[in-house]
Amino acid sequence: MTLEEAKEFYFRYNGFSFHMDREEPRKYNSFRMLDIGKDVLKKWDEELLDDYFGSLLSAPDRIWVSHGNILKIISRNNCDAEKYLSLLLDEMDKMEDLDLSNTTLLIENMAGRTEPMTDGGVYIFCKYPDLAEKMGRVMERLIDHCFAKSKTDERFENAVHRYRKSYDTWRPYL
Repeated sequence: MTLEEAKEFYFRYNGFSFHMDREEPRKYNSFRMLDIGKDVLKKWDEELLDDYFGSLLSAPDRIWVSHGNILKIISRNNCDAEKYLSLLLDEMDKMEDLDLSNTTLLIENMAGRTEPMTDGGVYIFCKYPDLAEKMGRVMERLIDHCFAKSKTDERFENAVHRYRKSYDTWRPYL
């Protein structure tokens, strides 16, 4: 496997080693054998992030997918996390007109899907106190925007509860 082939493989799976190994284990072994340096992986992750940020608001019905992938890529710690988290908050601040479904999914991305919720955006943001405070404001605005529509939506209510629980869990570390 050449470095160019490795990059194509990495991008096909957004750099998620679990998916690379599960879908193409032989290719993943070849990829690992290259022992690609952290500086190259950082560059590739930044390219992936730039692509996701470029398309984040252009597909409103799938915004939660791009948002979730951005969080997962940042969590690998191959890039300037603070820079990209700040950019993500700026983009989230523009998400005034999200429908209830996408808002719910975005809140679930932030809350995390497993216990102890270290796979969510809240955990990542709370490593940076200034960003965590801004995240709290942005998220509450998104929640408030959808609250009136959500009176009968149990999934939204559960997502908000999990987000707030996650925020309360990780905020003391600020």
